[in-house]
Amino acid sequence: MKKIVFTIASRRLEVDLEDDFADYLAKDLIKNKVNLDKDNDITQLLQLYLKTLYKEFNSEEHIATLLNQIESLNR
Repeated sequence: MKKIVFTIASRRLEVDLEDDFADYLAKDLIKNKVNLDKDNDITQLLQLYLKTLYKEFNSEEHIATLLNQIESLNR
């Protein structure tokens, strides 16, 4: 387990995550200009959260399409 520390609106929040996910998350946060060493704006984090939900939504839609294609091939 690894600990990721966020500071949001002057509140320090610590989260324990599985090692691989913690590494992935830290890289993604840095890529999206979230600072792990300083205070972060709530609006910026909300936008990042919504962006992530949108990616998940698109992935689920794509999976559903692929499953439908596989099912139609098996008929």
